[in-house]
Amino acid sequence: MGNFRLIDALGRIKSYLDYGAFTPIQVAATEASSSPNEVIQTVRNTYRRRCDVLVERFGRAGWQVPSPSATMSAWGPIPEQFRSLGSLQFSKLLLQEANVAVSPGEDFGEYGEGYVRIALVKKEQRILRAARNIKRFLSSDNYVIDKLNQKAS
Repeated sequence: MGNFRLIDALGRIKSYLDYGAFTPIQVAATEASSSPNEVIQTVRNTYRRRCDVLVERFGRAGWQVPSPSATMSAWGPIPEQFRSLGSLQFSKLLLQEANVAVSPGEDFGEYGEGYVRIALVKKEQRILRAARNIKRFLSSDNYVIDKLNQKAS
């Protein structure tokens, strides 16, 4: 009981903060589940293509990333020559030296260390650019790598 406008506003705020999923997410999920199969198939195909491009091009660049079966991200094992750095330092190094942002595996729990998570939410052109940058980075004789490896030892 009380001022209708205030209670209504509080109800909207609480829907964002309290139990359950954020209301707009629930509405979107309902809409998606009732969408025609063609829409869903189009989205699935888009992510499959992005995944295939990432796995193939990163592999050509010298980084073998396993193909995920159903997700919006791939988990890449840290390349052997960088494993001693750990996922956080390797992620920082990729950002600094290759202009590629990934999420350190350690942020996802104890089994994430040794991996980085690579999002598939960017368009294929961005994935191709990331692969080119990674290829250049992995093939370079980079003094930063040696320095970081020495620090980690």
